[in-house]
Amino acid sequence: MKPFPRLASVLTIVAATALLAACDRKAAPEATEAGAAPAEGAPAAAAPFDVNALPLSTAALGDFPYLRLPDGYKTLNSEDQAFADFPFWTGARFQMVEGRVHQTQITNDDGKTFSRLELLRNMEHALQTAGAVRVFDGQIPSADAHALPEAVQLAALNGIGDIYNDPSQTWVLRQADRTVWIHLYAGSQMGSMAVVEAKALTPTAGLLPAGELARKIAADGRVAVPVEFAVDKADILDASRPQIDAMAQLLKDEAALRLSVEGHTDNTGAADRNRALSEERARAVVAALVRQGVDAKRLQAKGFGADKPVAGNDSDEGRARNRRVELVRLP
Repeated sequence: MKPFPRLASVLTIVAATALLAACDRKAAPEATEAGAAPAEGAPAAAAPFDVNALPLSTAALGDFPYLRLPDGYKTLNSEDQAFADFPFWTGARFQMVEGRVHQTQITNDDGKTFSRLELLRNMEHALQTAGAVRVFDGQIPSADAHALPEAVQLAALNGIGDIYNDPSQTWVLRQADRTVWIHLYAGSQMGSMAVVEAKALTPTAGLLPAGELARKIAADGRVAVPVEFAVDKADILDASRPQIDAMAQLLKDEAALRLSVEGHTDNTGAADRNRALSEERARAVVAALVRQGVDAKRLQAKGFGADKPVAGNDSDEGRARNRRVELVRLP
């Protein structure tokens, strides 16, 4: 089994907890990837999973993350993120679901013996009572599990469990005003759970035009610019191309300006990888500026990883501020 990670803040989870030793596991409809219940003996549908085909629940859910553990069990290494994503297996592929994310490992209280079956029956009952649909129950193919990018595996470590060796379940709870995805894993000695309330990101970052970049550099000698990259890569996303254009315009307007392009990350992941990634991203920005006609001799690229935070790494907001590219004036 892959090791369980760091201790994070623990959040109590809320819902029904009654222990049903003889719960009928077929009470929740099994959904194909198209969302409909298959006929007995019929092969799984090959169509893409359609969450909107699932029935609506009208159950009162309470507060996020909606589920409470049964008596004798407790959360361990819980973490909550206002906006992140998590991989859910829908029967044929992983679907990355974005939104509000809760992850936790599950262990037993002192003096209580961990029971995989007891935990599963309780959580299944709570999910069925809430009107959730079980869209997958079984072993995720090893090749697919191991094909998840390392960054995704690390980000999901508290909630995903040992899907590489043991079965897991995917549930979806769809209501008129929200869609909630649940990943449930129960091993022989520990469990894991992830709950994601799907929602789109409300963008807060914006373009810094060339004039604003020049003003900040004149005043402070440096400016942080909102450049977005692919996950764990140095590929600049298309949405950030206008920011690259503004940086190039700054350098064209200020013919004597020389800049150090400096990449920074938060402290998630290995320090060596973060330093290398931050330098790769700084070099990608320099290369993009050179392609727009900026003399390469006016630029240098540096990567500092998580070594120079501007905020704490104990919150989503702090980590987001630390993931940045800075332009620093050179003498």
